[in-house]
Amino acid sequence: MNAANGFSLKPQYALGLSALLLCSGVTQAGPHVHGAAELMLAAEGNRIEIILNVPAMSVVGFESQVVSKEQQQAVSDADALLRKPDQLFSLRGGQCVLEDTQVDFSAITGVSVDTEEEHHTEEEHHTDDEHAAYEHSTHEEAAVDEDHSDISVQYHFNCENSAALEQLRFGPDGLPFELEQIKVMWVSDSGQGGAEVSLKRPFVDF
Repeated sequence: MNAANGFSLKPQYALGLSALLLCSGVTQAGPHVHGAAELMLAAEGNRIEIILNVPAMSVVGFESQVVSKEQQQAVSDADALLRKPDQLFSLRGGQCVLEDTQVDFSAITGVSVDTEEEHHTEEEHHTDDEHAAYEHSTHEEAAVDEDHSDISVQYHFNCENSAALEQLRFGPDGLPFELEQIKVMWVSDSGQGGAEVSLKRPFVDF
């Protein structure tokens, strides 16, 4: 290879990903542009870590908090797809195998991936008044952040040699979720770089 989201990073991934975020200047705000997404890749030793930030509108078709069964189903369908990176992109070189995936829909569900079960347990003890106050607060926050809702996914790959990674390619049907462009940033032991992937050029060479 040439030269923060709602996740709780596992210790073995934190260093490389933190370096990537520091080098790229990426914040938790995400792209916030309809039709555009961000992908950040960190390679170190036999590991490759990828964060994909995509506007909720592109992924599920709405940016507000989930309230209907239809919206819940859209989130469920999107979750199933996002957990299959081979349906979204491929890595050429390095002989990489997916080890772990974390999907964060908290921007539209109000519940982070790692605390969803805990949230439901606590909610069972709310009174009706407390629940109503919570719902009112949630909807107010959704109204403020309605134009800034991103879905974030974190992929962890185990590779024979991450330095042998040659290319990241989206497809086979072009960019996912009808995106028009994806800003790709990467960092490795040998350097860092960035490129923009488009419908005409759905890949980036390292």
